[in-house]
Amino acid sequence: MFIQNQGLPWVKGILPGARASLPTRLLSQDPDSGALSAIVQLPPGWHPNQPNSLDVDEETLVLGGALQINDHHFGPMSYASLPADYPRHQVAGDHGATVLVMLAGKAREYIPMTLDYDTRKLVLNIDPVAEGLPTWTENPYTRYLMGTGVRPLREDPDTGEISILYAALPFRYMAKRWTHPVVQEMFVLAGEYAINDVGLMCPGAYAWWAPNEWHGPYGSLSGFMMFIRTHGGALANDIAEEQIAVDYAPPYRPRLPEGLKQYATTPEGSTLY
Repeated sequence: MFIQNQGLPWVKGILPGARASLPTRLLSQDPDSGALSAIVQLPPGWHPNQPNSLDVDEETLVLGGALQINDHHFGPMSYASLPADYPRHQVAGDHGATVLVMLAGKAREYIPMTLDYDTRKLVLNIDPVAEGLPTWTENPYTRYLMGTGVRPLREDPDTGEISILYAALPFRYMAKRWTHPVVQEMFVLAGEYAINDVGLMCPGAYAWWAPNEWHGPYGSLSGFMMFIRTHGGALANDIAEEQIAVDYAPPYRPRLPEGLKQYATTPEGSTLY
């Protein structure tokens, strides 16, 4: 499924602790574990009243504005993976920020008393904008497709789950369907990504792909960049043999939970005239 997040309402009470009062768009939530993905807005000057930690892992990707966590400044597209119990002695959005937040389970916020957290899982302040292209690579997880690149962000040392930035040049396509054995989330950051049986994903599109569900083929006239993460294991693709022509303007076919169907609107691709 996918939905353009721009059509979702801003609500409060989604995130735990100090962030419960902030406007938030809920993208997905596991009814069993409580794991969720959401977009939260930090108004200028916001900061919690006291240091805090969460009892679950958290990933953050800054979509706009700037965020401060302890001594680290996060500008647009900056990423962090904070393990459970990581102490946040200072969190601030002095000039405001819009942040993609992913929690690994139902989270509880508490005042940290120790520095006892899994340092293997800590990823602090990857700034792709400042780094430029030297940190990008050919796809190390599945297969390399000409005209694509990957910026690895995180790989869980226990489960093999990953988070990456994935980008492609204009006219990149794959005229086959594919699936994967684990949950895969996608958030389009730039460009357009057309999938025959789903629709045209534009900037701000969020997708939650169930395991072993076939989709495709895909293509892009503009090129694209997206954030991708997996749940339940490493990234792997099973690609069908049948060749299918790519539809670069596929109709929107939302397959959404009941609570999201009312917010599904047909994405509007960029035009030249």
